[in-house]
Amino acid sequence: MRSLRIGEEVLGPDGHRLGHLERIVVDEHAHRVTHLVVGGRVVGVRHFQDVDGAQLRTDLDRERLRRQPEALPEVLGPPGEHWQVPGGYAADNFLRIISALIGQAPYVPPVHAELDLSAVHEIKPGSPVFSGRRHVGSVSQVLADDAGRVTSLVLRRPGVLGRRHLLPAQHVVEVIGHSVHVDLSEAEIEALPDHEEEKEEPGR
Repeated sequence: MRSLRIGEEVLGPDGHRLGHLERIVVDEHAHRVTHLVVGGRVVGVRHFQDVDGAQLRTDLDRERLRRQPEALPEVLGPPGEHWQVPGGYAADNFLRIISALIGQAPYVPPVHAELDLSAVHEIKPGSPVFSGRRHVGSVSQVLADDAGRVTSLVLRRPGVLGRRHLLPAQHVVEVIGHSVHVDLSEAEIEALPDHEEEKEEPGR
């Protein structure tokens, strides 16, 4: 566990200052910190490690930080009216994942993070896909290898007759709630190969 301090310095992999902790993203449904906002970008806690209990270090350099999703209202919002701010914090310190369903009971957010946390959220059919601020489609299928590792996503483009593209998993830069963020431009997405659904043979 690692206590979090709004405004504390965040170091890059080279040990130089990359920014500071601006806000804390909490999945209210799972009751845990999942992301931290640095430089206006939403960074999963798996990218952070503690440095002697005094500083946060991330494995992202400035270019990789720039590719992380922005803290946009489409996927993140302020705490609801039920929110109970923990001591030493202000409500503005926190964001919540909009897709996380919660009850009406008072909720006190955690103020620490498990920095070795991985795969907090899952990609599933229907997950919206974003490129920067642009909604570029939704996941219609998740493809995995024999070991269960996700290898690619089938991206269904907007529209009734939306094309389906095969999107390699390495282009997913972050998953917030069930929203998938990729590092491809619109033109690069259009250039992805089409995905053809496998059809069963008659009699099978």
